[in-house]
Amino acid sequence: MIDHADSDSTTGSSPSPTSPARKRSWLSRVVVTLALAAALGAGVGIGVAASPSESENQAKIDAAVAEQRAHLAAEQDEAKVALADAEEEAGKAAADQAKADEARAAADTHAKEINAQLDVRAAELDEREADLLPKEAYAAKSTFGNGLHLVGEDINPGAYRTAGSSSCYWERLSGTSGEFEDIITNDLPSGGSVVTISASDVAFKSSDCGTWTKIG
Repeated sequence: MIDHADSDSTTGSSPSPTSPARKRSWLSRVVVTLALAAALGAGVGIGVAASPSESENQAKIDAAVAEQRAHLAAEQDEAKVALADAEEEAGKAAADQAKADEARAAADTHAKEINAQLDVRAAELDEREADLLPKEAYAAKSTFGNGLHLVGEDINPGAYRTAGSSSCYWERLSGTSGEFEDIITNDLPSGGSVVTISASDVAFKSSDCGTWTKIG
């Protein structure tokens, strides 16, 4: 009878499928396969966990866009406030300028009115002066004192009165040569005296008679 165990060990033939060596080889392969599968599964899991999903990426993009929009909106609000302040200041400046222009226009109008009134007043004064000058000149020639006075040039013809004095002397003259023939008439009144000087008289001479005043 042949011993198969001795035959296998001596002849070097392959172990049977149920031999312990074969079982160990098979188990080793299974363990390696399972390890590789586990490692592969773990790697895939790590890769999946490390890579964000599309929804997560979109959420991050939306958050960044919302933050940027909020920042732009805040800057826009600040710009609107600054613009409103500038427009308010411009409105105040325009109102002040309008008031200044209105005041200037009123002042110009008032000045024109005053100047027009002054022009009218000046014209009235000129006219009045023009009227008074002859009167004043005539009045100046209607009062005189001692000395030789030319009729029509220094004094006006007409009737004159004086209070006189005790040494009063007067002459109506037809000339100024100093000759006796130039005397038209004369007098030595002892008190008040009235003399009528004719327009044809050349001169009138008065000495110590006081002031003569025209009465007619």
